[in-house]
Amino acid sequence: MRSPNLARTRELLAMGKTKLRSGIGLLTGHLPLRAHLFNLRLAEQKECRLCGEESEDNLHLLCRCPALACKRYKSWGHMFMTPKDFENAKVSSLISLVSDTRLGLTE
Repeated sequence: MRSPNLARTRELLAMGKTKLRSGIGLLTGHLPLRAHLFNLRLAEQKECRLCGEESEDNLHLLCRCPALACKRYKSWGHMFMTPKDFENAKVSSLISLVSDTRLGLTE
């Protein structure tokens, strides 16, 4: 996000507390994901629990995690993406992409 986005702001303000927390966490990287917890010394490993290939952070889940490639393809028509691809995406669609009980993130 390079500049304020009025549509995204309105969407966030209309969300309930739980969904808002997930949305802000996805945008900022401050979620209870392994890479963040590892940096805080609250987790023993930082590898993604879905694929085990990279550090489990917001950008990995949104853009590169192979375990979520089909969900990305169904939502946006691409299996792998870059952060720029999500500049105008609705926060609720980002939450839907990464909502997974194995991650502890649900809609």
